[in-house]
Amino acid sequence: MKKLYRKLVSIRDPFARVKRHVSLHSGFRALRDRKWMFPFLASLIMSIILLILSIYGKFDAEDQLPLDVVSESNEYFVESDFRQSLKSKADVSPELPRLAYLISGTKGDSHRMMRTLQAVYHPRNQYVLHLDLEAPPRERMELAMTVKSDPTFRQMENVRVMAQSNLVTYKGPTMIASTLQAVAILLRESLHWDWFINLSASDYPLVTQDDLLYVFSNLSRNLNFIEHMQLTGWKLNQRAKSIIVDPGLYLSKKSDIAWTTQRRSLPTSFKLFTGSAWIMLTRSFLEYCIWGWDNFPRTILMYYTNFVSSPEGYLHTVICNSKEFINTAVSHDLHYIAWDNPPKQHPVSLSLKDFDNMVKSKAPFARKFHKNDPVLDKIDKELLGRTHRFATGGWCVGSSDNGNDPCSVQGNDSVLKPGPGSERLQELVQTLSSEEFRRKQCS
Repeated sequence: MKKLYRKLVSIRDPFARVKRHVSLHSGFRALRDRKWMFPFLASLIMSIILLILSIYGKFDAEDQLPLDVVSESNEYFVESDFRQSLKSKADVSPELPRLAYLISGTKGDSHRMMRTLQAVYHPRNQYVLHLDLEAPPRERMELAMTVKSDPTFRQMENVRVMAQSNLVTYKGPTMIASTLQAVAILLRESLHWDWFINLSASDYPLVTQDDLLYVFSNLSRNLNFIEHMQLTGWKLNQRAKSIIVDPGLYLSKKSDIAWTTQRRSLPTSFKLFTGSAWIMLTRSFLEYCIWGWDNFPRTILMYYTNFVSSPEGYLHTVICNSKEFINTAVSHDLHYIAWDNPPKQHPVSLSLKDFDNMVKSKAPFARKFHKNDPVLDKIDKELLGRTHRFATGGWCVGSSDNGNDPCSVQGNDSVLKPGPGSERLQELVQTLSSEEFRRKQCS
């Protein structure tokens, strides 16, 4: 009879077993513990008071939350931060700009990377060095220890060596991945930079950083220097329809990209662009590429994962298909690069015979150079005034008597001493800013 009674009760109250299970095992005592009632009623009363005050207009536009509360709440909304960042950099800032550099290299490039770093160094800037996985661990450790032991780098704390080394295949997406990783590091650790520049160990400057900062201090902070053109003709069919696999994404040893037999159709929702892999991009655009609040940069990144020569197309396609940034693109990579006629896959290595053409180009950078080529010494002496570790600038206030390094004593990094290089660069920028030149952007 007792078993029959329990069955009848469970049929009448199907939740009885659940209630009994909760009561026994979860420690919850329904309606017995009234301790929750007081805070609940207090919060309910407070909510009613706030609702009544808002209805009767007690909160005016002047009665806002404290600034620290507003800033904390806005951190959760990426889109608002992005738009605020874009707005703040839309016009010329009264403060001198700050640049962020990525200098990359491979096996045997550590000394060349240090020479390039010293030639473009300035205390206002930020620097990230990436020596890829093909370099032996000893060479990567040597590069890190060289940076760590330098007294200037140690004092300013603006040079970082990427601890995570990646394989980089130029034709594949691994170069893009390495670049975006460096940008993410700069966004995470440095709050003050306006433009990002990527260089390789075979690049070298043709103007001092004082020249560069002086000229760009008069430019709008929303200009993106990225050589580009729409992908058409045979290149469109050969590059866009082919599917490649970059072994650098999966293997620990560098090898050439693998071509698949499959072909894909051309995209219809966006246009494809191509151009130079060497860029000078604004912080606001790169924030958009990293955060991608509308998901478009990530969509393009996935598309270019299996795209041949993706470093020459990913950023170009993103900027020329984005309404926010299409009008900020300036089609120039700020490099002097010499090519064979007809051009081959890689540019000509520059030497002393190319010095005059480099100067006439008015470009702030050139590539590519052989290791310790004599033309680098000529650039140091005649264009950079570099007699010691760094190219001299307004921040170097030490004495040069008896062969001393003037940059061993640091002054105000906002003091610039532009030289003839600034005049050449200013002429180039004026040409790039002309209406005739700007009409060609993203077309």
